[in-house]
Amino acid sequence: MISYITGTVLKTSISKDSYVDIQIDSGLGYRVHIPSSYLLPSKGEKYSLFTHFHVRDDAQLLYGFEKEDERDFFEQLISVSGIGPKIGLSILSTFSRSDLEAIILEGDARGLSRVQGLGMKGAQKIILELRGKIDFDQKDSSEESVIKELRAALKSLGFVGDQLKEKVKVAEDVIKNNDDIEIEELIKRVLSE
Repeated sequence: MISYITGTVLKTSISKDSYVDIQIDSGLGYRVHIPSSYLLPSKGEKYSLFTHFHVRDDAQLLYGFEKEDERDFFEQLISVSGIGPKIGLSILSTFSRSDLEAIILEGDARGLSRVQGLGMKGAQKIILELRGKIDFDQKDSSEESVIKELRAALKSLGFVGDQLKEKVKVAEDVIKNNDDIEIEELIKRVLSE
């Protein structure tokens, strides 16, 4: 099983089927399908992803995620009967993990059914099955609560959609380098980017 990959970016594609072609040091190259919400790395850049290796009768595919918990959440999504990797990736391209958790906890099947290819029955099934499987209270709460607080503040300032996603991504990068940053300072840093 391929669980993690680091290498040099050879090619990227952002479309309905977003992917990154990565060459590892041994010279072997892998195509890794990623959520379309990711900011793609430049050609020649070093890039690392946590991966899920999916085997079907007609294909062997790699799905990649920037964070280990995103990969784990993807694996939870595709464990729901009738939900395959394409729909799982589409869900993670449409919603952030925290938004998905809120949708599942609130039972918002209508909101989840906006994902292309999912439909209302699939959304209801995901909510029903994952509510019982995932303990949402057991996550690494300090970083998550800061991100939730930041997201709420940015929404109140009028940030939505891709703008909001970009600002949250900036915040996650800032937190990686300075995990004890106060929310006020984080908001200032994110707004100045």
